[in-house]
Amino acid sequence: MFDRLIGLETEYAIRFHPADSSASTPSKYRLYESLRDELQRRILTVPAKHFKEGVFLATGGAVWFEAERPSAGGGLIEGTTPECRGPYQAIVYQRALDRLLAASAGSAKVDGQFCLIKNDRDSSDNVYGAQENYEATLASGWQLRCWRAGLLLIFPLAMITWFGILLSVMATLAYFLLAGVVYLPVKLATGGRRSLALFLFGRDLADGRDTCIHVPVWLEASLQLVTRILTAPLAAALYALLLAVAFRRVRTLVLPFLVSRSIFAGAGTVDAASQFQVSDKAPAINCVVGFGGMLFDRPIFSMGHFFKVAYAESWFSPRRYFELFSSRQRLQLALGDSNMCERAELLRVGATALVLDAIESGSLRNCPRVHRPIRALHAFSADPTLQATVRLKDDAPATALELQRFYLNACRTFLNTCPEAPAEAWEVFHLWEHTLTELGEISGGADPEVLIGQLDWVTKKYLLDQSVDDPTWSQSKKIDIRYHELSPDGYYQMLEDSGLTISVVQPEEIDRALRSAPPDSPATTRGHYIREFAFGDEPVRANWKSVVIGRGWEARVIRLGRYGRASQPATKWWHIRRRKRTQRQ
Repeated sequence: MFDRLIGLETEYAIRFHPADSSASTPSKYRLYESLRDELQRRILTVPAKHFKEGVFLATGGAVWFEAERPSAGGGLIEGTTPECRGPYQAIVYQRALDRLLAASAGSAKVDGQFCLIKNDRDSSDNVYGAQENYEATLASGWQLRCWRAGLLLIFPLAMITWFGILLSVMATLAYFLLAGVVYLPVKLATGGRRSLALFLFGRDLADGRDTCIHVPVWLEASLQLVTRILTAPLAAALYALLLAVAFRRVRTLVLPFLVSRSIFAGAGTVDAASQFQVSDKAPAINCVVGFGGMLFDRPIFSMGHFFKVAYAESWFSPRRYFELFSSRQRLQLALGDSNMCERAELLRVGATALVLDAIESGSLRNCPRVHRPIRALHAFSADPTLQATVRLKDDAPATALELQRFYLNACRTFLNTCPEAPAEAWEVFHLWEHTLTELGEISGGADPEVLIGQLDWVTKKYLLDQSVDDPTWSQSKKIDIRYHELSPDGYYQMLEDSGLTISVVQPEEIDRALRSAPPDSPATTRGHYIREFAFGDEPVRANWKSVVIGRGWEARVIRLGRYGRASQPATKWWHIRRRKRTQRQ
């Protein structure tokens, strides 16, 4: 219990104001570079051996430049925690990552004010934000056999897809060769025109430096379309297989919990109609299972990492495809908000991990079934009074609080039957129970002040209610976004500095998480090799599955699938709390 690997991915929006208002704003990739350079001054890093531009940290985590179409001007900073053992450890490393990125952005060598915003939706209604990853059982018994048989059946389709991608790469190279032949006489005759060079080659080749714009804008859009067409048959086949068997039992049993979870895990937002929503991301979720962006889908359960392995990662390393045959895989949830309140973040991850433990133990049965889960998710998010009801499969109505109480009671029974349950599980349970009690009183008309500084949506709504009378949408949205700003000017940071928030993570734990990787996980080995070999004669690169030392065929590859368990666990938060209680007494 509370021993599964957990990892958190958080996308941070970029906020930059140039020191000189007449100066041009640097590209988001340039801002990422300045952040990365500052990171490297603060912590040991190595380049990522991955499809995205990024670095791995000596703590085992990673920082990326996230952009689907960089030539179109998009871009976010993505921070990823190392693989952690249990929810509390994941929160410690998330908070350490927040602090590291905030400090690096504030000290980056740029001519202006640079900071990050840990939220899920900007003023133009672009959606991004947090994702949670839990090690879980994909399938067992006949379902696992069906999964493996299905992977074998679609493997030829994957190979055809790889061949099609290879042809598109060769065609792209042929285009650049032809464009060079056409451009050369023009350059000799006219001295070269930058506008033509940008159109033909993109900024990387035109400027002779890495700008993350490797191809022209029009070619980038064309290649994206071609890739979607080439991968569509494989995507359809894999999606059908995933929908049929992947995490099927877990998805069924945990779904009502997830659609009602926003009442304590939501970050709150002001939508385009100036209405307050309990959740920042929930209104944008449009399907239960999806690949997360393949066809403008924003799912609750994101299966995009399976698709990336099948069509992209396996192209370079076919053994990655056969790692999908394992019964334990990564369950990715894409509906969560980016929390500023530590208690809300711990509840979001901890209660979810506890429910998953109860499901996998076989203790959680006869769960309520929500008739239309996406509609229920939206209804709960749109009602800060917590009075909204949704229809269950048996036609009975239920509120979000009632659904949460069902899972709370089921987890109480589960914990009572497990004498080996760790203290951390009981601490999360009691925090969950206390929070639902307080939310029940709020739904009955009580003052929400007791949860200010503990739950994000309650805190943000309080700030909005205390602002100017009849605020405009722009004024409300400014409060909404500035609440998440990771700087001394961020509204949550101001509340924290004033002592109006409740911390869960201890400062000494964050300091330790900024120095070393968590024990008992692949991150332990990754962090060890980064620290030992980053300054060696051979280049070192890392990804989630391996560390590569050296170049070419002689490179040494350290697989991270096997790892030992540390003998001394890290100090846990409940020990610290109990010690402080004893000192007070």
